[in-house]
This record gives sequence, structure tokens and C-alpha cells, in this order.
Amino acid sequence: MVGHPSFNAYFFSAFILNTYTLMKVSLINTSIGGIVGLEMITFVEPLGLECVAGALEPEGHECQIIDMRIEKFEEALSKMKSFKPDIIGITCIFTTQRYRVARMAQLMKREFPEALIMLGGHDVSRDPHWFIREGVDVCTVGDGEEIVPDLVRTYSEDGDLRNVPGLVLNTPSGPIDTGHAPARRPLDEHPSPARHLIAGYKDEYYLNFHRPISLVETARGCPFKCNFCSVWKFHESTFREKSPERVVEELSKINSPNVFFTDDIFWMNHRRAIELGKAIAATGIKRHYNIQTRSDIIVRFPELIELWQECGKITIFLGLEKVDDEGLESVNKNNTAANNNRAIEIVQESGAGYSPNFIVDPSWERKDFDKVKRWIDKTGAYSSGFSIITPLPGTDLWDEVKDDVFTEDWELYDIAHTVFPTRLPLNEFYKEYCGLWSHAMDVRMKIRGRLRTHLEILAALATRKVTVKAMRKGMRMGKALSDPKRFLNSHESSPARLEKYSDLITHPNDMNTVAELKAV
Repeated sequence: MVGHPSFNAYFFSAFILNTYTLMKVSLINTSIGGIVGLEMITFVEPLGLECVAGALEPEGHECQIIDMRIEKFEEALSKMKSFKPDIIGITCIFTTQRYRVARMAQLMKREFPEALIMLGGHDVSRDPHWFIREGVDVCTVGDGEEIVPDLVRTYSEDGDLRNVPGLVLNTPSGPIDTGHAPARRPLDEHPSPARHLIAGYKDEYYLNFHRPISLVETARGCPFKCNFCSVWKFHESTFREKSPERVVEELSKINSPNVFFTDDIFWMNHRRAIELGKAIAATGIKRHYNIQTRSDIIVRFPELIELWQECGKITIFLGLEKVDDEGLESVNKNNTAANNNRAIEIVQESGAGYSPNFIVDPSWERKDFDKVKRWIDKTGAYSSGFSIITPLPGTDLWDEVKDDVFTEDWELYDIAHTVFPTRLPLNEFYKEYCGLWSHAMDVRMKIRGRLRTHLEILAALATRKVTVKAMRKGMRMGKALSDPKRFLNSHESSPARLEKYSDLITHPNDMNTVAELKAV
């Protein structure tokens, strides 16, 4: 009987669960921040927290996810007090969240003084020592689902967290780095995201006014080295993929009509892109898929678009960045303007949805803005978007220009404001920037027609492909992006925002106000 496989599995599980105390873990997602509001057009589920919870639950730990963007603080606090967490994890993905996350950590330590306060996420991993401050006990550096289970297990055993790799500990004597995180595992070995923990929120998430939407990751990392991006640094130039079978399995567990593949570069592997597209098409489930990829991939493999249109509707986000080769070289894009132009033609001919994006530089003169407008006129790409180049901590660009950055107001780091001095007077710079958005809309009305555009909006509302709430958000964002005063006001109100977080700025590395770690 002892040798029976089912008995051995039961005995092993019982042994594992009895060797340490099972923990209750609350995982918190804070608002993104940013002045114009990145969340006006993109408001998606906290997939990273779902992945962490998905790795903890198989070990017997109980998790909850609190989305503070949706919950009122007092209601969220009430839920957490009923849950009684032993560990509270707070994610910081975007630099705009920094002060909000640091303040949330303080509030959580005040409300739950016995709980371990853990920070993680992309921005924390880029610059963990910035987050070592009052209220924070430990920062995780790397992929959460590969670090946090060991952290939680060790903490539950009253073990020494200094033996858990991938952490920065906040101790009375200063921060302690525990060494590099474990070698990254194949993605198929990761448990599925714990999507059931956001069941109460799922209808609130949207992208480009389409709701509801679910996030699905099929690959992680990026081999390219754009100087404004930290993705490749975070993943140390690695690129990992899930098998088509695993992706189909995850897709089968969600029922959203809209799916956003979170891969930084979709279709990187041509053979796998074909296999995955055929596997999804074979399920017969049609969805609206949103992807991000590069123009040179589309130029080399245009047949992928036709194949993937068999899976349903497809919308492609293209980070073109610049309209000429000189500009592309300046951001180390490793691509050409010819590829960009040809890719637009291919996508337009296919009938797929697409959204090119360009990087605006504070050093631009009027002729540079005009160059982008003429490109839109020539291509008819009225769905173009425009981001102001922003040096995010952890990028090559930050290392190069951080001495020229004029503000610690992280709310301005929303890729819609400049944190550099501008060549044009600031008011003229924002006038030109807003002019790009207005020009793209003018081209849309010229090509599509105002009446047709309005009828399409009404049809989308009538069929509930777009909600009234999302449409209103879009209208507010459109108004904001065309109003230079809105951007100027953001700079004028910056001192007031910084005053609100003055304690976090004045003592950015205060190591002496944090309770001792349980294990140190």
C-alpha cells in the first residue's frame, strides 16, 4: 500500500503542508497615476498579481487580490481586515505609481503592523533601493512567481530571508541584497494565473474602450535593446515562450470577447506564431485579439496577419517610434523607416486594425512635428498615437540623461509629459504636441467621414462592443490630449503634488523607521 502512487502523492502533499504554516497573502494593485491618465484608455487586470497568487495557492496559501483602482479605500480595508493577512504584497509596475505605492505601504503597515509588507513589480525590480523606506519590509527583484513562493515559505517557517535569492531586505542596519534571483524557468512550468481572485472586477477592465478584456501572456522578454525601454534589462535579454497547447489551455479558461496578448513582441518566433495561430483557429472560438509587434516582422512574414484573422478580429500595435532612419538610430530601434512604411501598407491591405505609435522628443522644433504630420497625411494612419520620450529608471536612457531631468514628480513620468527642458517654449511644445493628436483626428474625419465615424460609434454602443462609460472616458481623453493648457497645468500643480509626498522625498532612504523583519 505504501508504494501505491496515489498514497505516495497524498503523503508527500501532507508532509509538505505540515512543515510550515500556511499564510494568508493580500495582493494590492494601486492606481497607475499620471496626470493625463494612462488609465483613460487602458484599464486592465493585474495579471502579475494573478500569476503570483497562482504560484502560492498550489502550496496551500490563501490569497486575495484587492484592486484599489476599483475599490474605495475603506471598503478595501474592511475586506482585508476580514481576511487577516499575514503578508501584504503591493505591486508597482509603472514609475508613475511610486509615491502612491510608497504611501500605500505606510498605510498598510499602520493598519496591519504584524504583517510583512512586500513590494514587487517591474518598477520595483528596476530600482529596488528607491523603495526601501518606512513601511516596506522587503522588495522582490525579478519574476514574482519564481521568487515569492520561496519568500512566503521561508517567512512562514520563521526562517532567514537572507537565504532567499532575489530580495532586497529593509533592516535597521540598512538594505540587504540577497543575491540574484533563481534562473528563470520555462513558462509552461508556471501555474496558471489565479483569475478567480478578480472575478468581482473582471467586467471593469477594458482596452481602447472595448470591455471586458482579459490579458494572456504567451511569451516573456525581448531580445532587442531600445534605449528607452527596460523590458530587455528586466529579463536580462532572455526570451521565453509558452507552448501553443498551454496558451490554448489558458484561453479556454476565459470568456472575455476581447483578449490582449501581453507579449512585448508578438510573432517573434515565426514557426511558433503559425502553430499558435492554427491551434487557436482550430478551437473555433472567435475573439478580438490585440497584439504588439515590430514592423520588420510584418514585412518578413505578412502571411501571419491573414492566418491570425482566422482566429477572429485582430488589432496590431506597432511601435514605429520615428519616421526616419536617423530617428530610429537615436533610440537604438534596430529597424528602418522603409520597414515601417511597408508594414503600414501591409496592415492596411489586410483590413486588420492597427495603431502606430511615435516618440516625441523635447528637443524637437516645429519642423519635426510637421514631419510626423506629413507622414500621417501620406499614409492615412489616423490611428497613430504619440508618446513623449521619458527616461524611466533602469533604462539606458535614464543612465545617460538623469542629470538633465528636472523633476522628481513621478506623476509626470506618464509618457505624456516632458521631464526634460524643451527647445521650444514649454507652451509652444505642448501646443505642437496636442497638434499631433488633433491632426490625426482631422485625417480620420477626412478619410472616414464625420457622419460615418459617429454612426460607427453609435453601432458600437448599440451592440455593446463599447460601453457608454468607456466612450465617455475616451471623449475626456480626446479633449485632454487636444488642450495644451491641461499639460501646462500639470507642471504648475507639480509643487503641490510634491508637497503631498514631501516626507517620501525628504527622506528617500531612511532605514531607521521600519520595524525589524521577522526573520532578520
